[in-house]
Amino acid sequence: MLLMTLISTAALISAQPVPVAPGAGAGAGAGAVLAAPGEARSEVFDGRRWTCAPDGVCVARGPGLSQPAGRECRRFVARFGAVARYERDGAALSEAQLAQCNTAAR
Repeated sequence: MLLMTLISTAALISAQPVPVAPGAGAGAGAGAVLAAPGEARSEVFDGRRWTCAPDGVCVARGPGLSQPAGRECRRFVARFGAVARYERDGAALSEAQLAQCNTAAR
């Protein structure tokens, strides 16, 4: 009887939708929107797997290196191109920080 109760409870829990904060991918600690979207691509660097869709929305999965968000953004921009938005741990960079970050664009 206890086993049946556990199984039915597990089924109910797994059927419930899991809320995700706006702008956060599943397990993502960082995200970006490219200023000039292009082809879909994926690359691993600085301890994260970055995946960018053709619409320019990029999501990072993985813990990442311990570094300031501005430096992380510049390193991202050097590989993927200028960004219109960059956020890490739910906090977006300001317009001034984005301008500084985009100086690393190729």
